[in-house]
Amino acid sequence: MTAKFLILFVVAAAVAPGFAGVPASRNLVEITLADQYHTFITNPLIAKTIGIPKSFLDTLESCHILYPDNQLYEAFPLNRLPEGPVTFLEAVQPFTSCAVGFLGASVSMSGTYQLVSTVRHNAENYSSRTMQRFHLTFVQSELWPKEA
Repeated sequence: MTAKFLILFVVAAAVAPGFAGVPASRNLVEITLADQYHTFITNPLIAKTIGIPKSFLDTLESCHILYPDNQLYEAFPLNRLPEGPVTFLEAVQPFTSCAVGFLGASVSMSGTYQLVSTVRHNAENYSSRTMQRFHLTFVQSELWPKEA
């Protein structure tokens, strides 16, 4: 009887990583989310945000943003974004996720932005790299004066 339980335990241990959706031989899972398309009115008072959600049980390890001109910037853990209307949206741990905001973005900032986040899934003991492209179109508001 003990031998049967031992065999069952060994088989369960070998199969368990597959049930979590993570291959046993890999520690990093690549995920590509569907593209999103948005049109927004530029406004100096209301920001548009884009982000990749994560569970508060997981830990954000890094967040990068690829601009339409193919310049890659680190937003987290060190905020290396250039000065301007694009800012990393910080929160207290464990609620920090890969998200950026556009406050007062000009029409010329329209284009395709890509977010890349690396998240440590503590319960399952693996990391994932998630990528998502955002096709953003900013239009000038008639209520706010045009840019100089």
